[in-house]
Amino acid sequence: MSGFGESMERLFIAVHLPEEASANIREWAEKLSGQASFRKWVHPADYHVTVQFLGDTPAGRIPEIVQALQTAASAHAPFMLGVSNAGVFGTNASPRILWAGLNGDIKALSALHRSVVSSMEAFGYVPESRPYRPHITVARKFEGKFPFMMDLLGSGPNPIQWKVDELTLFRTRLGHSPMYEKLDVARLHGHSK
Repeated sequence: MSGFGESMERLFIAVHLPEEASANIREWAEKLSGQASFRKWVHPADYHVTVQFLGDTPAGRIPEIVQALQTAASAHAPFMLGVSNAGVFGTNASPRILWAGLNGDIKALSALHRSVVSSMEAFGYVPESRPYRPHITVARKFEGKFPFMMDLLGSGPNPIQWKVDELTLFRTRLGHSPMYEKLDVARLHGHSK
């Protein structure tokens, strides 16, 4: 039961990117930013792959959410992901989101996503009805004078792979840069089948 006036935190669960992967994306984004006008470019420290967005959550619930997250994560073995290509959400001429794509063990990521979503249902978080489309948001809201040119994306950031061995619970700090703060981590302990 949340107490009267209890502070709320805007939370999400994600795979945080290692520095080398973030640097690759940042390098690509910096070249692109001179040619494509987006309202907001994501700070490289904030690059992540969302597993589940939780939204406004009473701060007092965080310890039990962390515990459930650790239980869900511990059943999964570490796996490899990689940055591979790029694309947009929204119309090609005026995209809402510019993203870097993923390759590697997407099946393992999707299985982890299903476990996390299932474990969060106990706290009243309703699973999204749309299919899970993992990606890394690089920029938001195109606002160029001319239509966005898809060929600017090229083949995306330089490919790089990394080992996913933990999930991170983040809180959003609006008005800050970087905007996302790590609250806790849940390690992947399971064995590969």
